[in-house]
Amino acid sequence: MENFQTVTEKKILKDGTVKVINYQKGKFLGKGGFAKVYEFQREGDTEIVAGKVVEKESLKKSRARQKLMSEIKIHRSIRHENVV
Repeated sequence: MENFQTVTEKKILKDGTVKVINYQKGKFLGKGGFAKVYEFQREGDTEIVAGKVVEKESLKKSRARQKLMSEIKIHRSIRHENVV
């Protein structure tokens, strides 16, 4: 069950410092096989981004975990300013 309203992103910068960015969850945009997509707004900013939310419960099956890992691998290989 999704009851969070804030998501925290931690980025490790090249100099080793950690940058913490908080996002507020917004409206529901859609869902796929194992994730739901929501709008998120960076705190202190007007930028709106989309974020996938995967419930831990859905990853209990080995096949679902493999699917997620494959998707992460694909996303990591994409080099585009709008994909993180």
